[in-house]
Amino acid sequence: MKVLQSIIELVGNKRKKLVPPIILSCIDSMLNSAMYFIMFLVLIALADNAYTKVQLVRYSWAMLLVLVARIVVQAVAFTIAQCTGADISYDLRMRLGNHLCSMNLGFFNQNSVGRLSGILLTDVTDFEAIITHCLCDAVKTLAFLFMAVIVAFLLDIRYGILTLLVIGIAFPLLLSSGRVSAQQAVERKKANHSADTKIIEYISGLRTFRLYNMIGSRFEGLDNALQRLKEESVKSELRVMPRAVSFSAVVGFLIPGALLLGAHLYETGEVNTPVFLIMVLLSVSVSSMMNSASALYPQFCTIEKSAESIHSILDQSPIPYTSDHFALGDGKISFEHVSFSYGETEVLKDISFSANPGSVTALVGPSGAGKTTIVSLLARFWDTSSGRITINGTDIRNINPEVLASHMSIVFQDVYLFADTIYNNIKIGNPEATREQIIQASKAARCHDFIMQKEAGYDTLVGEGGSTLSGGERQRIAIARALVRNAPIVLLDETTSNLDAENEKEIECAFEQLMKQKTVVVIAHRLNTIAHADQILVMKNGTIAECGTHESLMHEEHSWYQNMVQQQKMAEQWNIKTDYS
Repeated sequence: MKVLQSIIELVGNKRKKLVPPIILSCIDSMLNSAMYFIMFLVLIALADNAYTKVQLVRYSWAMLLVLVARIVVQAVAFTIAQCTGADISYDLRMRLGNHLCSMNLGFFNQNSVGRLSGILLTDVTDFEAIITHCLCDAVKTLAFLFMAVIVAFLLDIRYGILTLLVIGIAFPLLLSSGRVSAQQAVERKKANHSADTKIIEYISGLRTFRLYNMIGSRFEGLDNALQRLKEESVKSELRVMPRAVSFSAVVGFLIPGALLLGAHLYETGEVNTPVFLIMVLLSVSVSSMMNSASALYPQFCTIEKSAESIHSILDQSPIPYTSDHFALGDGKISFEHVSFSYGETEVLKDISFSANPGSVTALVGPSGAGKTTIVSLLARFWDTSSGRITINGTDIRNINPEVLASHMSIVFQDVYLFADTIYNNIKIGNPEATREQIIQASKAARCHDFIMQKEAGYDTLVGEGGSTLSGGERQRIAIARALVRNAPIVLLDETTSNLDAENEKEIECAFEQLMKQKTVVVIAHRLNTIAHADQILVMKNGTIAECGTHESLMHEEHSWYQNMVQQQKMAEQWNIKTDYS
């Protein structure tokens, strides 16, 4: 079956761990049948009036022992299944997380946060539920039904045919119900992922929504997503309902059918009282098990869609590379005729430049000129459309992305801090760093003082995304994180944009001291901060319009850079005046 194949593929090398709980489930089903056999013996003894007190006590002890054995088997099976399911889901989430880290950013542009979080949380949790509960229950149900049919034929061939006929009619209805449930699961999952995305967006932008009075149903995107989820959920249940009702009706017929058949056979003397009673009791148990199967099978069909969602991530090709070994050498960076496009939109056009080791290369230009794209390509968040980027003569597409990342410290404009302590957020830059090194980096980034002013100091929790800190504080912690990493290549995006003027100069001096012998590429918006840069690349419409030092570019007539400097100086001299007259 395709469902079992999906389970086996996702479980991977842990599939052997599923064998013990499955075997124990079969044993549990056999013990359950044994209880019916003992009950049958009791009924025979009672019907023939040939029982003794000792005999009944023995039967009671036998049933008690079987019951205890079932409890032990169920407890062991449940424990193993739970541990196995948790282990498999942990392994699966780690595989998904590691695989996502190996993807380029294009994948994330095509997949919403809601969809990805839904796969990592909901789909994997659904898969875990199959391992921990449904798989063992399904095995137990099938094993019991198989033995029940055999017993039914042993009791009476006509009763066996009735039981087999009911099961034979009910199962196609069950299969049909499962197929419809699986089809509806696709649309329901899409609606669920869309709702997840809108909920995340709603929570993230709650302050803005409150400001514009877009709370609750006034936020049309969230309202529409939740409305669609409600409609798909109702539609799913309504489409399955006719088949589910038909299934219940067919299964429910087994009990009155067994009563009618048993009564007829009893009247004609073809069966005795114990057999008649066992037929009725067995019919009740078979009906109960069939109803359990009706709840289990749609879950198996739905899990197939969850498996497809999980595979949609795992089947994506990671960023390719050819070697795990990379000699950084002097760390010279070269862009050689690099072009790059987002879909049909060309962002970079034939970019060529070199950044020597120990030098500072500044990227300036208007928004959308391609500055961030250059840094993103160098960090290999994307791969070039044409041309190549080399470090020490090695094409970065041949370098293991993890090895490449280990040689870089990155501070982007949008800083993200984890919901952890300040100390741990800085230590992410270098897990091997000592507390003294982290403090030194914090002092250099001018964040040590404000950290120590907090009650818990470096052990202060910063909240999700660093929500308890100001923008400038988050920026400086990110700088400290980059400094403690002490990587030979440093990529910076607007490193001083959120710092006050008093500390800005000191931060620049700290960078100059701590980043000696490093290759630095910085995206600059405040042109006065890059006057010391070894080369400045002026970006315009995805091309390098000008290149040179601050002095050389300022001496060029009608240069873009000169015009940008003059405009920025004029902007800094503007005063906002208010007329109170």
